[in-house]
Amino acid sequence: MSRRAMNIDAVSSTKKRLAILTMAACVALSGTFAASGCGVRQGMENIDKAKDAKKQAEKQAHDLKKNLKKGQED
Repeated sequence: MSRRAMNIDAVSSTKKRLAILTMAACVALSGTFAASGCGVRQGMENIDKAKDAKKQAEKQAHDLKKNLKKGQED
């Protein structure tokens, strides 16, 4: 094999390695962003649940105060 053919093979194999590493990095990053997206969605769902629980607690407190006043008047 000539020296030139060996250089071409070396460059070709280096390009292949670089392409494989680049693809692996892209896959790893996309998985990271997808996982963080799921975390954000779950966090938003938890916030919504907390808001609903707060509304229910406020309604119950209002009802208790209302019943207390009604009981005191009777």
